Amino acid sequence: MPLLIREKTVFQRKERDVVNSNLSWNMSSKGARRWIAAALIMALFMSSFTGVAQAAEATVTGLELGYDATDYNTTTSSLEMLVEDDNVIVTAFATISGSTSKNVTPEATWKSSNSSIIKVDKGVLTGLGQGTVTISVSYKGYTQSIKATSDFTYDKVTLMQGDKEAPTALPDIKLGDTLAFTLNGEKNGKPNGISIDADWTSSSPSVATVEEGKITFVSAGTTTITAKYKGKSDTIKITATSPYKSIVITPKQTNDLLELEIDSTDVKLTATAENKQSGVAASDVTALASWTSSNTKVLTVEKGVVKAVSTGTATITVSYLGVTSTLEAVVRTPYQSIKLSPEKEYHIQLHDTKLLQIKADVQENSGKIEEITQLGDWTSSDVAIATVDKGIVKPMAVGTAKITVTYKGLSRSIDVTVYPSITKIKAEKDMVDGFKDMSGDLPKITATTFDGSTVDVSKLVKWTSADEGIASIEGTKWTAKKLGETTFTAYIQGHTVPVKIIVHTKPVKLIAESKDMSIIIGKASALPKVTLVNEDGEEMNVTESMTWKTTSDNIVLLEKTMKGIEASSVTLTGTYLTKSVTVRVKIEEEIIKLVAEPTKIQLNPGRSKSIKVTGFYKNGKTVSVSTKMNWVVNNTAIASVSGSSSVKAIDVGVTKVSGSYQGKTIEILVEVTPKLKSLQLSTKSIQLTKGSTYSTTLKAYYYTGSAIDHTANATWVSSRTNVATVIDGKITAIGKGTATIKATFEGRSVSLRVTVK
Repeated sequence: MPLLIREKTVFQRKERDVVNSNLSWNMSSKGARRWIAAALIMALFMSSFTGVAQAAEATVTGLELGYDATDYNTTTSSLEMLVEDDNVIVTAFATISGSTSKNVTPEATWKSSNSSIIKVDKGVLTGLGQGTVTISVSYKGYTQSIKATSDFTYDKVTLMQGDKEAPTALPDIKLGDTLAFTLNGEKNGKPNGISIDADWTSSSPSVATVEEGKITFVSAGTTTITAKYKGKSDTIKITATSPYKSIVITPKQTNDLLELEIDSTDVKLTATAENKQSGVAASDVTALASWTSSNTKVLTVEKGVVKAVSTGTATITVSYLGVTSTLEAVVRTPYQSIKLSPEKEYHIQLHDTKLLQIKADVQENSGKIEEITQLGDWTSSDVAIATVDKGIVKPMAVGTAKITVTYKGLSRSIDVTVYPSITKIKAEKDMVDGFKDMSGDLPKITATTFDGSTVDVSKLVKWTSADEGIASIEGTKWTAKKLGETTFTAYIQGHTVPVKIIVHTKPVKLIAESKDMSIIIGKASALPKVTLVNEDGEEMNVTESMTWKTTSDNIVLLEKTMKGIEASSVTLTGTYLTKSVTVRVKIEEEIIKLVAEPTKIQLNPGRSKSIKVTGFYKNGKTVSVSTKMNWVVNNTAIASVSGSSSVKAIDVGVTKVSGSYQGKTIEILVEVTPKLKSLQLSTKSIQLTKGSTYSTTLKAYYYTGSAIDHTANATWVSSRTNVATVIDGKITAIGKGTATIKATFEGRSVSLRVTVK
């Protein structure tokens, strides 16, 4: 009888009788009572929420426990449960001021005094071992507890072999033998058969499997069989051995290799098992053994019968009661290869009335050639585009299909492309340049279809040469024969297009006007200018004929210009005929101003000086561009400039050096003066009276033989300004004593002595 009991509170017996009267359907009595108890708990749980919803802030005044009466033993005053049996459910009710109650099972704190015997989770008690514990629940300062006892269904369980208790181990069971166990459960000395309900396991299923005590041996080895029932278990260790010492595959193959050919007769193998016991004859186990192929796509084997499927290798394995043997096998084709005619891809038009016939030949291993066009298995990768029957290809729609022929393990394929009808054709370029003995690809030909779209028909057109002596055509390539001009003509579906070819002298080298270029992000710049040098020394501008490529996606190459996308350094490779040239391109922000330092250079012949050039970007940042400048000297007889921005004086005179970068230009004045030999003052010593003056002159003598007055250009210094001062050679006596007046010019110095009396 299901009943929900609270400590100190019992439901009325009338209510219990009503519940009992409704349990007329076929359930176990305890299971039914537990089901009804759960329903009552849920009803109380839901009703408690209804009451609490009206008084969410009510005060808790006590705590009570509810449980199924059938789970409570009044003699021991404890809840009782069995290990791995049904759980016991306990509900916690909080008494609320105002004589209402609330189900607080999920919110309460539950504890078990020994969770290894009984664990509790939100009022659900689960038996894990044998013993008694105290279950306590706490909620908002109130605590209730109850004893709970857990026990095993049986005191022990025992494996039985027949009507006797099974041993702990069976050390020598022959594969093929039958073996079965039962399990008895014993309670208070009374046995009970529980084999069907027990959980049976094998520690090594590769050795043996077990189901309801029946053992099925798989291979030789050792395993432990375990039977478990509600917390109790028993085991037996079993060692399985083969009754045979080996298994032999016959007939024995040369070099232990079974050799087959596609479509050859099936091979019959026999498996013989040799018994361990001396004097016992070997057994033919061909039909009983397990036969497997490591690659069923190459060959199959069933009860010793081997069937070749396709070329390749495989391992045949036979196993029986713990003994195994293997045999390597190879399947070959009786032919070396298949040859198709045509051999390579083929191009046809959709409206062609003459169908393509592909011929297939095979070469036997002996070298003999046999046509198998009618015998081969022909397939199309896309029958919507083209169908094939015994090598005859019928175009069905525009596209490409792979036509394949298969014959005795060999296969060969050819791509067939079907083209639509066209209205006109156009060549990729109308002129080709070449030189003697040079070969190249014919220009790409595109066609316009009925709907206005374009399609590449290069592989479909037929080409002719107006003068085979100047240039000839073979397949998709042309070859230049001698200097001159001629015309190639492409023909398809009644449409033609001419291409002019000029055979030049053999090229030697391509020279770019600049190896390094700078372009501005987002602005179109002209492609590099290139000159071709021929073997006869002739130079020609081939800028318009160059083909440029790059691996970088930071630059876009157009027909005649290039445009930088992101700041970086990229390399362009330009080709013309068989020659190529590379140009480094710096993609950067726009420079709005160039500043040079110095703006004027004075040098002696043979001397050098570097120019520092700074570029200013729009964002205010600066960059050194000295080595990136394109420098030009107005008069190369006076000075020269290198790519590293170093100016070198050559001869006396004045000139200008101009530098440009990103279209911005600067100019540097260069003055080359003769090299100084010596300095000479107009006097070596003078005597002055206080307050008097004297003007001396400084002359510079050069290796050219000339003498120039540099009095005003020199630096003048007095050793004692309280005796005499000097400005641009004019000496003024200040006080008595002696002083040294020194003049310095272009790194050299000369002095005179002044005495003031």
